[in-house]
Amino acid sequence: MKAPRLLPALLIAPLLASAAACAQSEPTISAEDLRADMTEWQDWFFATHPDPAFSMDVDAVVAELAEISAGLNGEYSRREAWLALSLINPDFNDGHMAIGMPMADYEAYLEAGGANFTLPVRIEAGRVFVADSVIETSPFEAGAEILSINGAPVAPMVEASLERTHGDGEGLRTYLVEQRFSRYLWALTGGADSWRVETSQGVRDIDPARDIATTETDQWMLDFADDAAILTLNTFHPEYEEAFAAFIEPAFAEIAEANSEVLVIDLSANGGGAHQLSDRLLSYLTDTRYTPLSAVTARITPENQALIPGSELGQVVSTPFTQWVEPPAEQENRFDGEFGFLIGTGTYSQAIVTAATVQDFDIAPVAGVATGGRANSTGQVQVHTLSRSGLDVAAPIYIFTRASGDTSADPVIPDLPLEGSREDQVEAFIAHLRETR
Repeated sequence: MKAPRLLPALLIAPLLASAAACAQSEPTISAEDLRADMTEWQDWFFATHPDPAFSMDVDAVVAELAEISAGLNGEYSRREAWLALSLINPDFNDGHMAIGMPMADYEAYLEAGGANFTLPVRIEAGRVFVADSVIETSPFEAGAEILSINGAPVAPMVEASLERTHGDGEGLRTYLVEQRFSRYLWALTGGADSWRVETSQGVRDIDPARDIATTETDQWMLDFADDAAILTLNTFHPEYEEAFAAFIEPAFAEIAEANSEVLVIDLSANGGGAHQLSDRLLSYLTDTRYTPLSAVTARITPENQALIPGSELGQVVSTPFTQWVEPPAEQENRFDGEFGFLIGTGTYSQAIVTAATVQDFDIAPVAGVATGGRANSTGQVQVHTLSRSGLDVAAPIYIFTRASGDTSADPVIPDLPLEGSREDQVEAFIAHLRETR
């Protein structure tokens, strides 16, 4: 069990350079209030999650929460409160469970003029490198090791971030820190007016006006390579359901018009969402009847009580359960060539369910690297705001068993393991699909 601790002052001090950052660091929450919030969190969590032992050692987590509570003293900003409490996050072993970072405070920091760390990074064995996705005009060289930021060594920042990150395993936690590095940098340091980065190639400043870093990628993209189409889907989030429908219909029309014979559906960076979006996708690929699950363990709430007759609110029910989907027999522009799904460490939640479903019903091969999360996952995440600190905490009310009935804690294992960059994997997968065409 790790001892509760805040980030050492020697790491924080060199980076507190902005008025916006200093404004965020004023104490507002007492240790007594944080302890009360921890009690509130435990009461809510154990009344919400259907089976905490599914992913975590419950006794160890409760003991560590008590240890963190005992170590609290003085006063905290909300950011500092998150630093103190989030040490428990890795021990949940579930990407759907977390004491959430105070994102409203992070957004306020940016709006007040705080600098956003826009350089994409890759983390490997505790070391940080400039990611391959850095744009060509950047003075930062892809693959260069990042040694320090604003004079502070970067390795302790990574260690402190991983110690506070939720997720099913180390791979997923590392991926999340990579994708949200700017947020973690703010949380650990309070932020700065600018970022000076020392790399193995020298010292350079991040200057967003010079457009040295990657911009936000589109949620969904369609590309072509000769007779192959590559459909990149980075989210199934329900708030984008209408936008997804508006994208996917013309996308498959364009694929048909191009006479593509091979299709790769890239879910390697898809963090999940809702089945309505993935069902719409699959309707353009198959008419096979499928169910994404074979059993469920559920905490009964007003929202799901009608699905399980005879259940009572608050009850935990484990039962065989299917959710059959009947794709339309006819679908305009349904793809009739060879297709498959590319997965990776960042494939999560509904994207994991989709990959497991196409495996279990032999709809398509799955390639890439194993998912960072379990094939049998939790779902229907509930969020609760703690009364005193205002921090959000999350917990699921469902545990799903994949359609095959396999109840192991394994991730989705690709049928075709692939290594290398995303581009290398796509190229290799296309070649494989062409061979099997």
